[in-house]
Amino acid sequence: MGHGILITGTDTGAGKTVVACLLGKRLLGAGVAAVPLKPVESGCAPGTDGKPFPADAAALRDAFAPGLPLSSVCLYALSGVLSPHLAAREEGVSIDLVRIGKAISGAVEAADVVLIEGAGGVTVELREGYSFAALARDHSLPVLIVAGNRLGVLNHLQLTIRFLQSEGIPLFGVILNDTTPDVFPAREPNVTEVRRIVGSHYLGRVPYGAIALREDLFSCFCGRLQEYYSLQASCPH
Repeated sequence: MGHGILITGTDTGAGKTVVACLLGKRLLGAGVAAVPLKPVESGCAPGTDGKPFPADAAALRDAFAPGLPLSSVCLYALSGVLSPHLAAREEGVSIDLVRIGKAISGAVEAADVVLIEGAGGVTVELREGYSFAALARDHSLPVLIVAGNRLGVLNHLQLTIRFLQSEGIPLFGVILNDTTPDVFPAREPNVTEVRRIVGSHYLGRVPYGAIALREDLFSCFCGRLQEYYSLQASCPH
């Protein structure tokens, strides 16, 4: 019996998929059975068969669960470059929350850790009136925030944390992700400020273009796993 973590962002394009891929690969390398799940992906370009191809879900699958069929990683692939509930409405697709719940339960039963990637921020809706925050609440998922290192991230991060607190949803941790190689005035100050804002929940920073996690970040991540779930496995701490 494993455990799930919902990975959300401070905004669209914060780097959730990049961070989730790096985490999953490192967990797998440490002997921890990790699987990805991206229940709904919108903004999918057509694949070779003409159907929407969930590129983010494919990246997750290829990174640390190559044996899984893509359809078990992403349940709903939608074309519209919109919030999932709007893309589904536009395409006449009904998002079945029971189906998603069963997918989460099945993945949790089959793995040590399930990395569940949302879409955009935590209040983004899967279907009208039901957000990823509600998904986290209903399935007892702590939330890992990927904070895109850009101007405005401090505001978005604090709003996300306060919303989670108001909903009684536990914060797993925060990872700062460099979304660009460009130097800008807030780039380094953001690191200090994110540390100050989140305290012990700060897990570390992922540099732009990273192909592996820093060991100190992975150690902090594993420490949070052990704190929440008493998961020992081969995770160092």
